[in-house]
Amino acid sequence: AAWRVIFLIFFCFLHTSADDIDVVCKTTEDYDLCANSLRSDPSSSTADAKGMALIMIQLALYKATHNIVFIKQQMIMQPQDPSSQQCLQVCYQEYNFIINYFILDCIQDMSLNRYHDASFAIALSGLNVSSCTDACVNCPSFNLTGRSKEYAYFVQVVADVIDFLY
Repeated sequence: AAWRVIFLIFFCFLHTSADDIDVVCKTTEDYDLCANSLRSDPSSSTADAKGMALIMIQLALYKATHNIVFIKQQMIMQPQDPSSQQCLQVCYQEYNFIINYFILDCIQDMSLNRYHDASFAIALSGLNVSSCTDACVNCPSFNLTGRSKEYAYFVQVVADVIDFLY
């Protein structure tokens, strides 16, 4: 009998968190991107709205870090082409700034419950990639324009999740 009670309690919490993800993600620009991103992290099943925002910020950090690693690899593989190097250098600087300033500011603002500032910081990180996009228009082989647009779109959804908090 005790295991039935435990199962029912667990089921109620599991059901509630799925509903919470739906409630939060329905307020975003892209419900599917939000819900799928959150559901990809097992800790979202027990997260409140602030926890979901933090998960999304961590995913943004992962995406930015993944992009900067890709850029660094391309810099090593393309050392002879000056126009490619310039494109890559601009993107490296932009993503480095995004990671070390905007995303870290966003995390700090979240810890201080300054949700408006956190939302602004993560949204600015999406705007900041435009320099990378502009610098790489003539370097389609890297697809940095596509990667940067994808990042900018994702962080808009992250900002929407943070906006749910206020």
